[in-house]
Amino acid sequence: MNISNGKIRALAICGILSPIVYFITVALGGFLDPSYSQIGKTVSELVQRGAPNRDLLNSMLIVYNVLIIPFAVGLYFGLKKGLTRSIVMVALVLTAIFSTAVTAFFPLDAGGQSITFTGMMHLIMVGLVVPCTFAFELGFWNSARKDERWGKLGLISVALFIVTLISGIATVAFVNSDYRGLVERITIGSTLLWIEVVAAKLYFITKKQL
Repeated sequence: MNISNGKIRALAICGILSPIVYFITVALGGFLDPSYSQIGKTVSELVQRGAPNRDLLNSMLIVYNVLIIPFAVGLYFGLKKGLTRSIVMVALVLTAIFSTAVTAFFPLDAGGQSITFTGMMHLIMVGLVVPCTFAFELGFWNSARKDERWGKLGLISVALFIVTLISGIATVAFVNSDYRGLVERITIGSTLLWIEVVAAKLYFITKKQL
């Protein structure tokens, strides 16, 4: 199956917009709720049970995740043929699905707890996102390193994987600290940066092929 470069660029734009939507959502959540600390509280606490503005923020997070899916399809066609590109696409799509389930269907219990079934499912869904993130970061590296169009972006993907891995471990270690929000944002930020730079590169390499 072939797809035009114009369509790939349109799908890449979805990837470019996705991290922007996420950033605006988190910033807006903090602005609307002065009691919320971007350093001391996780993003999940913005949309936990009973959180103010939960419906609004959830809707925006769903938009963020939905945008990842067309980007995943575009990236599939932007990478060289092979099993790896399929792994990258599937991992990105699963990340979007699990992340949507985390906020829309399995929020944290009030007070940032995970006591009920819903709260425990929240942790399970987050746990499933982790290997998916590792899969698309490392899968992209494996595919891009064999394709000169992507330049050094494969190595950048490995570097971001390392940041994600280290900060992810730190997030677990600091889960009960007053800095858990800050540490978590490093983890999330590295993933958002990956999406942004890969999507932007996908847009420009397909534009050059006109």
